[in-house]
Amino acid sequence: MAQRALPIERRQVVAGGSGMNEMLLVEDSDDDAEHIKRLLEQAHVSNPLVRLSDGKQALRYLGLIDEAFESAAPPVPAVLLLDLKLPGPDGFDVLERIKLRGGFQKTLRVVLSGIDDTAIIRKAYAFGAHSFLTKPIHAQDLQELIRTYPEYWLIG
Repeated sequence: MAQRALPIERRQVVAGGSGMNEMLLVEDSDDDAEHIKRLLEQAHVSNPLVRLSDGKQALRYLGLIDEAFESAAPPVPAVLLLDLKLPGPDGFDVLERIKLRGGFQKTLRVVLSGIDDTAIIRKAYAFGAHSFLTKPIHAQDLQELIRTYPEYWLIG
């Protein structure tokens, strides 16, 4: 089961090349979240994983991270795995909020969606996504993402 989000002051950044290696999964479906977690385990990804289940939680959590970044203590996630269809603010709202925030410039933003529509994919990239994976996520898609952006993943 994924780690629960801890208050910023109780979290620690694990030492790594960039000092950031936590992954944030924002996914409202328990089944999809468990599927993604299994794929990460199969790929031997060992980044700490925090899961949030709606847009409101994500915006609050990312806001706390951004505030911490401003105080020179950046516990910024290395990877944001973000479902587009969320209760409350959706994935586009989350992307829009963090797009120009300094704390998230180095975060790999990966959009997850069951919608395979070119206009939606283009919109996700326009809002700051680096990659778009169509659900259900397949192991080879995750492996390709890891190969394309190797510096974001702890493999072990």
